[in-house]
Amino acid sequence: MPTSKALQRFQDRVRAFSEDLELADLLVKQLRSLNDSDKSICEELAGQPDRHERLHARRNTAASRGIISNHFRRTIQSAFIKDLHEDFSEYLATSLGRAALTEIDPNRYTGEVKIDIKASELLAAGSWESVVSLISSKIFRALENEKSTRKLIKKISDRVGLELDDAILDTAMPYLDARHILVHADGIADVEYKTAYPDIELNDDKLSINFTFVTHAKDAVHKLACHIDEQFLDKGLVPPAFISGPAPEPE
Repeated sequence: MPTSKALQRFQDRVRAFSEDLELADLLVKQLRSLNDSDKSICEELAGQPDRHERLHARRNTAASRGIISNHFRRTIQSAFIKDLHEDFSEYLATSLGRAALTEIDPNRYTGEVKIDIKASELLAAGSWESVVSLISSKIFRALENEKSTRKLIKKISDRVGLELDDAILDTAMPYLDARHILVHADGIADVEYKTAYPDIELNDDKLSINFTFVTHAKDAVHKLACHIDEQFLDKGLVPPAFISGPAPEPE
């Protein structure tokens, strides 16, 4: 089945970050499998004390390896959730912009959004396609100011006439909204998040970011992106130049 090039770009990014996650998982397992010794972790890993000062300051014990490996893995996994949200948002922005190049109703497309465009910006655009891209980008940023990913998706859906499956959207939302919790609250879920997503595992009110969480996030958000992409294609909202053949699933 054909897909948009925007979706393929999203899938490529998810695939690359998935490899990072798997590599981090393997590195952590290997680090934890080391036997205790009188050396530092830096020395045990054949590092350079003057370059890897913090690791040289840690003795090679199971407790020490556990502390740094847990922090390392959580950092990578949290970064994945943040990047997943950013890449999905970019997919939406790109798809919305390319839909404007089709025979979509301009009144429905712009809706009530008011944007400011300088004459210099129009002149600098250089082509009609660039002008449309400029306008759609400003519309997307205006919608994004809602600070709600669900509202953003719904408003884009309304503008281009998508018929989204609420179940697919609902499954992805806990992971898309997790980005806000990680960025603005150090992973501590507020009452609103806990009420909206009671099935999401917490540890002392903190999101339990682990390999299972990021795997579910990847699968749910990827499924939503594919669902949205199918709608864009079915409704003729992707110009032929931006349609490609089937892309492999993120691994």
